[in-house]
Amino acid sequence: MKTTKGLKVSGLQKAFSTRTYSYRGHSGRVRVMEGNPYHDDYAKWDDSGKAFNHDYGDLVFKESRK
Repeated sequence: MKTTKGLKVSGLQKAFSTRTYSYRGHSGRVRVMEGNPYHDDYAKWDDSGKAFNHDYGDLVFKESRK
């Protein structure tokens, strides 16, 4: 999966909030520097894929096939 800024996202999963004890949004690792796994950063997005407190871009969900 990628972001709107073209960064690769790996390990995307539903984020668990310990404050509300429920699943809210998504979290995953963003490859900030292409080809270098030592520059990965963790980021969060809301349920609709909008960035949450970072500038890595919004998630690009693939459209479902019908």
